[in-house]
Amino acid sequence: MRSLIFVLLTFFLSAGAFGDYPLIHYTIESRDPLYSQQQQDVEIWYSGRGESPPLTIYRYIPRPSEDLFSVAAAFNLPYDALATLNSWDAPGLLTAGKEVLVPNIPGLFIPANPIGNWERQLVGSSRSSDPSGVKVSIKAGSHRKFSFFPGDKFTPEERIRFLGSLFTSPLADGKITSSFGYRPNPFTGGISFHPGVDLRASTGTPVMAARDGTVLETGTLEIYGLFVIINHDGGYQSVYAHLDEILVSEGQIVDAGDRIALSGNSGVSTGPHLHFEIRRNGKPADPSRLTSFYN
Repeated sequence: MRSLIFVLLTFFLSAGAFGDYPLIHYTIESRDPLYSQQQQDVEIWYSGRGESPPLTIYRYIPRPSEDLFSVAAAFNLPYDALATLNSWDAPGLLTAGKEVLVPNIPGLFIPANPIGNWERQLVGSSRSSDPSGVKVSIKAGSHRKFSFFPGDKFTPEERIRFLGSLFTSPLADGKITSSFGYRPNPFTGGISFHPGVDLRASTGTPVMAARDGTVLETGTLEIYGLFVIINHDGGYQSVYAHLDEILVSEGQIVDAGDRIALSGNSGVSTGPHLHFEIRRNGKPADPSRLTSFYN
């Protein structure tokens, strides 16, 4: 078993989203000495020669052409290490232009106080290495505590869950009856943009949160009828409309699969169904590309 000396990295200065962690500007050793140091530490770890380096955390700002897998490859790390350190439960949560944390050695960062189903799953799995406590600055003035398991990776079950769809179906058995995008308007006959999908559901069918999050807004609108909007990590929101009854309140924390409403026929609707939207940074996204529908 490797022996490690861990540095508790708890800087709280305002020099970035994650405090005063050193910022790596380029993933080219000749242009960035910090990247060169990170690469040396990773190489020492993988070689097993001598004492392993102490844990160090860096910051990095991904470019528009980069995703989780290309960033992980650039730093010679498994994507598991980046995902758990940044509290991501899906690859798509890495955002170009937004700072991410990068360790100098591989391993899993398991939260001491898990939030949501995904983190509880991580806490419940067995690991092969001996953990050490790490306190990580997540923004100026606040931090999270993790158990760091050096060299560990996701279990096969965790990998399947992580690489799966970002959202789960809001209905146990919901067939898409109207797709995302431009379509004939059922009331005017003209072509209009449909910012979500419609799912077949009779009145009173349980509607579930499609992802862990916090209820942003509930209410009623002329077109949407009764609706619920949930905020999620990564700038995502999910919208549930034409409801018959709302079962949650604003500010409530929900897990994926929690019952949040009953489907209905409120608002401007041709019949009982669930209108389901996904938005990222306020812009509509195609739910069929991000959701595991059961049809």
